[in-house]
Amino acid sequence: MQDRYVADVGDFGKFQLFRYLFNHKESPLDGKALAQIWFMHEGEGEENNDGRHIDYFERMNGSDEYLEHSLMDLIMRDKREVTELEELKLLKNAKFYYTQVPSALEDRYLWLNQALTFSNKSQIVAVAPDNGMALKCNRAEKRFEMLTLSQHYSQKVYPHKYIFADEVSYFYRLPYLEVCIVYQHLGRCFSHNEQIDSLMYDLKKEYHHVIAIKHKPYSPRVFFFLCKSQVIKESLEMRLNMFAEEFGEFWEVFE
Repeated sequence: MQDRYVADVGDFGKFQLFRYLFNHKESPLDGKALAQIWFMHEGEGEENNDGRHIDYFERMNGSDEYLEHSLMDLIMRDKREVTELEELKLLKNAKFYYTQVPSALEDRYLWLNQALTFSNKSQIVAVAPDNGMALKCNRAEKRFEMLTLSQHYSQKVYPHKYIFADEVSYFYRLPYLEVCIVYQHLGRCFSHNEQIDSLMYDLKKEYHHVIAIKHKPYSPRVFFFLCKSQVIKESLEMRLNMFAEEFGEFWEVFE
């Protein structure tokens, strides 16, 4: 996560979804403690225009007026900073982890342990690396290999932009956790929906109770919900389907 991404269309989608899940009494996640793990870094060596999509307000008009006004205010005040998102109080019972992701592997393990300690008593943990899970694409078979921290950290370009498979597992095994939410940016390996189906297949083998929702505008992204039980998964599934029904132009559920 970088400051330049704040208040872009991806941020709007994330908070629109999370506010629907965490700020409503009808939701199974209402009142749950959320630990948001930002994978903070400064974008060293990157030359791109990420974070430029801030012209979405007219298209999203009326979908969440408080969120729209709050993010527009950040842009108008030139305060596109990650810490400002917490100051806006967009989510109930949420806390945010800002420690920058280190470049050395041994320091990454220390960072991970600190993030796990930070999240230890939260029922919901949301991890938000820029690109999502570290994957190796097999175009011919339309499959992915999920890369591990211990084996592939030094081989991955910009490893601070990814969460590795063993890191996801560590968060999922936290004692109070009910749902781990994993952000994934969809790439060009094969079609976006085929990517989601492939990842769902692999994640279900490991975590069993998985549901996903895709945010469609501009560069599509997906949120995977790894649930500890079928009961949690089914109640969350109902809420996500209601959300996608209400905002079908922008969202699609995968079960």
